[in-house]
Amino acid sequence: MSIITISRGSLSASAMLAAEVSERLSWPVVTREDVLESADKYGIKETGLGELSFIEKSPGFLDKMGDRKKQYLVCFQTALFDFALKGNFIYNGHLAQFLLTKVPSVVRVLLTAPDEFRISSVMKESGKSREEAVSHIKLTDERRQKWSQFLYGVNWRDPAYYDLVFNIERISIDLAADILADVMSRKEFKSGKEARQVLADLHLASIAKVTLQQSPRTRGSDVEIEGNSAEGSLTVRGSCPRVGAKMWENDIRTVLSKVEGVKTIKVEKTVVGYYE
Repeated sequence: MSIITISRGSLSASAMLAAEVSERLSWPVVTREDVLESADKYGIKETGLGELSFIEKSPGFLDKMGDRKKQYLVCFQTALFDFALKGNFIYNGHLAQFLLTKVPSVVRVLLTAPDEFRISSVMKESGKSREEAVSHIKLTDERRQKWSQFLYGVNWRDPAYYDLVFNIERISIDLAADILADVMSRKEFKSGKEARQVLADLHLASIAKVTLQQSPRTRGSDVEIEGNSAEGSLTVRGSCPRVGAKMWENDIRTVLSKVEGVKTIKVEKTVVGYYE
C-alpha cells in the first residue's frame, strides 16, 4: 500500500494532477467526499463537521468546544485507513496527510503558484472578474488556513509538511504527473510486509478509538491507543479521576472487548485528583 496526497489552493489543478497520475499508475482517486461517505458507519455525521465545506465556511466558535473535533478526526482517519488497506490510492483533498503521518510510503504533494497566475486561472476557469477572483482567492486561503489551525494547529502551506512542491506556473500538470509516477516506482516508496503490518496496527487502534467515541460510557475519553493486529492486543494509556478510577478502567475494557479481533486489553492509567 502506497499513498499520494495532493493539497492545493484555489485551483482545479489538483484534480487534474490526480487524474493524470491515476492514469499512469492505475491507482484509484479518493476524494474527501469518498472518505466522508465511508466514515458514515463510524458516526462522523454526529459531529456535524463533515457537512461544513472547507471553502464555504470557517469553523465557528462552537466547533472549538467539546469533543466534536476529536470525534471527526478519528472517524475520518479510520476511513482513510480503510482505503489504504484496500491498496494504493491518490487522495485529492486537503489536509489528509496530517492523519497519515505514521503510515509508511506516503508522498505528500503541494501545488502552488504565484498570485497573478492564480488570479488569471480563476478568471479563466470560473468567468469571474479580476476583482471577484482576487476576493475568492483571499477568502479561500483564509478559510483553509483557519481549518488547518482548527483541526491540526498548523500552517498547511508550510513546505516542511510536504515531500514535493510543484509550482504549476513552471511545472506543467503533465510533467508533475510524470515525476510523481517515477517517484512512486522507486523502492523507497514501495510498501512491503512491514508497512502493511504498521497500517494494520494503526487501523486496529483507530477502530478502538472510534468504538470508545461511539459508546456513551467512554465518549470523550482522553486516551492514546496502540494496536497489535497480529496478537489481537490493545494498549490504552490515559488519565482518569481518582474517584471512579476502577469504573473508568472497567468501562474502557468492556467497550473495547467488542472490537473484532481483540483478545487482550492492557490499560495503563494515570490517576489524578480533582485539582491536579
